[in-house]
Amino acid sequence: MAGGLWGRIRDWFRTDAEHVTTCFLPAPGSAPIGPGQGYLRLWLAEGFLAASRSWGRERFPVLHAGASLDFGGTGPVAFTSFSRPLASWVVPGEQVDLRVTPLLPFNGGVVEIEAAVYRAVQAGPLDTAVRLVEGFTELLGPPLATAASVARAVSTGLDALIDDSGERPVLGLHHAMISPGGGGLAVQSGHLAVVNAAPGSLPGPLTIDGDGRLAVLGPDGGTRRLTGVDYLVMRVETRAEHDVWLSPAAAALLARARAARARGHAAAFADYRDEAITLAWTSDDYVEADRPRLAAAIAAALDAGAEQGAVAEPDRDLVDEVLDRLPARDDPSLADLTLRDLLGR
Repeated sequence: MAGGLWGRIRDWFRTDAEHVTTCFLPAPGSAPIGPGQGYLRLWLAEGFLAASRSWGRERFPVLHAGASLDFGGTGPVAFTSFSRPLASWVVPGEQVDLRVTPLLPFNGGVVEIEAAVYRAVQAGPLDTAVRLVEGFTELLGPPLATAASVARAVSTGLDALIDDSGERPVLGLHHAMISPGGGGLAVQSGHLAVVNAAPGSLPGPLTIDGDGRLAVLGPDGGTRRLTGVDYLVMRVETRAEHDVWLSPAAAALLARARAARARGHAAAFADYRDEAITLAWTSDDYVEADRPRLAAAIAAALDAGAEQGAVAEPDRDLVDEVLDRLPARDDPSLADLTLRDLLGR
């Protein structure tokens, strides 16, 4: 990620670092996650542009944000969004929790987080860029192997369009996170904030108030919202466990396997079963330690014995059955488990 769009944001951030205040505010009670031990997702928590009223009717803010991390053994991949915020950024706290990336597996290395607000012109290059990315939005989520390929192509197109526009960010940030124990900021839940004010010029340290919004901490321990300055807040969410254990593709395979067995089609059942297990074992959507867990749970759910055909909501029932059988990461049965052990039973 040395050049291109991300390099441009990084250069802007380095050049303007002495003019902006940045900080990372860890989420209370959160702990860092290690390589292969969890997932992260990036959100736009809040954005405020104090001077946006002076932009005129033809100009509007565009947010470019994302996370770059080692993925699928192919090196760093940037999962990004480029969008026009849904709400006007003229009131502090108006924009809350807009998802920027899907849930991404953390497999080690450096996670780079960047965000920048641009001032776009109606029918200009950045407006064109927003429309371009909107057409690929549905492809920028799971399965992540497909999303990674799309993300690379989109980044190339965005870089060319933004280069043509000549626009520089109005506000931006760049931050790097690493594995715990490396001496830098570890991958952890919290808020990344950048305020368009010189370090030391704010009336107090930055904090996140009880409503989850950026605020300044007063000497009496009270907080007050920021006004009169541009600021951007990104929320880093980390999870030890994935929140979606069955993708639509996997759920469909399980449902087909159950239906085939109920109809007495043993060969078709075996094919669907093995395909679902293989999909889980090889999926880049999960950290390496979770793939055998999911594959074993799918095998156990399909081998449970009770023959079932298609039901009203098969994916709902199957998700519950798989989750009931999902072993812990330290389950001894996973120690020497291979894909061959699960196939063809």
